[in-house]
Amino acid sequence: MKSDKLESALWTPQGVVSESTALPEEIPFCIQINGSRLISIAASPSQREALVLGFLHYAGLIRAATEVRALHFSHRPTDNTTATQYNICADVWLDHDVDTLPAPWMRTSGCGSGVILGELREPPEILQHPLQIAPELLIEIRQKLQEAASMYHETRGVHASGLFTPEGEMLALTEDIGRHNTLDKLLGLCLMHGIQPDGMILFTTGRISSEMMSKAAWLRTPIVGSMTAPSSLAAALAEAWGITVAGYIRSGQVRVYTHPWRILG
Repeated sequence: MKSDKLESALWTPQGVVSESTALPEEIPFCIQINGSRLISIAASPSQREALVLGFLHYAGLIRAATEVRALHFSHRPTDNTTATQYNICADVWLDHDVDTLPAPWMRTSGCGSGVILGELREPPEILQHPLQIAPELLIEIRQKLQEAASMYHETRGVHASGLFTPEGEMLALTEDIGRHNTLDKLLGLCLMHGIQPDGMILFTTGRISSEMMSKAAWLRTPIVGSMTAPSSLAAALAEAWGITVAGYIRSGQVRVYTHPWRILG
């Protein structure tokens, strides 16, 4: 992921120094399906193909990456003539017609001016995976995610999400200014590379809100860990859908909110 450099003034009790600071890149990103505008979001430009595929899958427009006949990216000027950035527009052509595009759209509570479907998607069935892990594994996974997330480490201005096996092996890593975008990217990477997320562990740096929980359920990950906390609605959804949620994972600390038997025995 590309980052922009900005000269900044850093104040400390010892004085003020000027230094170059890395900033995460943010661009307007639009998706068009079979020639019709679907949506515009703010996102990081990296892993853009995965973002598109994951978003389309969650929207119910595709079931597999093979349904995409063509995917082209183009740069278009933003509506704001004073802006130096350009839209990246994904022109997607499917091997089937789309009668109606999903509507309505709504803004999420997340950063990046993201959007989700008007109604949260529910998993087709409650997640009943018998997966059980030790609390220490989540602490190890957090460390692995932070070490591997280069832009998160460099800028502290993006979110990172990772998909891990029950043994703690990292299968996929995504970064974006929008935490919900990281889950779309994870789903897209799974479609692109034949990764089966069902039964794996999801870990994210961001807060787990209702749309994040919905996308975790769509990935069918029975354990979701976060460096922060779930919202009340996210916790209620996790309880209903059979998902174990753990947050505020630190060295020597794991707080479990729902279905603790998968972590605490």
